[in-house]
Amino acid sequence: MKIGRIELDMNARCVRRDGQDLRLGSRAFDLLATLASANGRVVSRSELMQTVWPGTVVEDCNIDVNISALRKALGDDRDLIVTVARRGYQLAPSRHIQPKLRTAASPRPLPRRVGNLVGTDVAVAKAAEALVGSQVLTLTGTGGVGKSSLALELAYRIAPSCPATVAFVDLSSAATIDEVLSAIEYGCGVDMPEDVVCSERLGAALSNAPWLLILDGAEHVISVVAQIVEALLAASLNIQFLVTSREPLKIRAETVFRVNPLGVPKLTDRCDEMLDSPAVQLFVRRAQQMHPRFVPRIGEIASIAKICQRLDGIPLAIELAAGRAELLGVEGVRRLLSDGLSFLSGGYRTATARHRCLRAALDVSFDLLSDPAQSLLVQLSRFVGPFSFDSVRGVVNDMAVTTDSLIENIDELVSKSLVNVCIDGPEAMYSLFECTRTYVAEKFQCASDEHAARRAVQRPLEGDVRFLGELLALSA
Repeated sequence: MKIGRIELDMNARCVRRDGQDLRLGSRAFDLLATLASANGRVVSRSELMQTVWPGTVVEDCNIDVNISALRKALGDDRDLIVTVARRGYQLAPSRHIQPKLRTAASPRPLPRRVGNLVGTDVAVAKAAEALVGSQVLTLTGTGGVGKSSLALELAYRIAPSCPATVAFVDLSSAATIDEVLSAIEYGCGVDMPEDVVCSERLGAALSNAPWLLILDGAEHVISVVAQIVEALLAASLNIQFLVTSREPLKIRAETVFRVNPLGVPKLTDRCDEMLDSPAVQLFVRRAQQMHPRFVPRIGEIASIAKICQRLDGIPLAIELAAGRAELLGVEGVRRLLSDGLSFLSGGYRTATARHRCLRAALDVSFDLLSDPAQSLLVQLSRFVGPFSFDSVRGVVNDMAVTTDSLIENIDELVSKSLVNVCIDGPEAMYSLFECTRTYVAEKFQCASDEHAARRAVQRPLEGDVRFLGELLALSA
């Protein structure tokens, strides 16, 4: 691989400039190799740390020291390493000595599963059946409902007998079309020169064999992913997609599969029936992971059932609540839920930010909404239980919203899995998950408190200004 005057030989682990060997330490070489392999993608400091110092606890400043040493060794070519503020480092566009496209023998390994899924056998079977007849299957659902886990479970179950090569592509850190393409390229193990990374050429590189590409976490780049998926389908008939997203891609080849929360027990059920509930089983399993000797007492089973109901059967929320039971006790968790959701954090350290905290998961969904849809969601959080379209119109009468705009905003909220719709009778009924309703109410309250605090600070200042004005008037 050649970068400017620098030639990087991965196999021999050596670097040459104009044919002359450069002396680099092993860590500096690994840093350069990691940046070069990213094909122009910005590489975060955490990714560099995991790649160059795998399984080792080192100070963050080690990156700065070795980047400095690398730049010093590169001399006049030091500017090839670009610092991207608050994001990481990037290598200036490179070109391979032989720019022939090739595909690696195998993609990156699938991410590890974290235990067996609870209560999802039916969903996995139905999703597998839907995948058979679909070019693009999109798993949709609210944040934390288990879309990524379901997709990964599906990948592990079908990979041994699937004629296609299965590749898992994490889109959580991608923000642009180039970064999405780079993530797909990386996940598939495709090696391409930087100057030809585009949908058409990537599709051609993947056309040699059948592929099942799992694109995980597409909601924040949904338009870009839709564009790339359609382009790759046009470039190759051998590609199939399994996408996880809080909203559909809305392309012709897409089949949408709704991922629902876990079943929760009725409070009138017997204790043994409550323990058979998937939501309660998940709570108990997670609590036992944190405290192996945890066995729910008879009096605690009903409290666990209430917690699971309060959290809508959403797996992420239940796991976070169970993790807090070691500190607060089951009854303590149940009582705190009446105060809000802010204490539901502390998920797996290696999980993405949106999977470590319930509020962060809901922040992602809320921030992706348009301003009118955000305003409408705040109004809808007043409803407890199902509500009709006419009820919504009654709430927004004072917002000067037309019927057409209202329909568009409701459609956005439903599409992005923040409002549920049920059509069992002649009229559609809508509802919010209790987690969503509480989150929006908390967010609105925080905004109101901040506004009140700002006004409290401004009032004395306004008084001082008036007093100063009066003094100036008297002195005149």
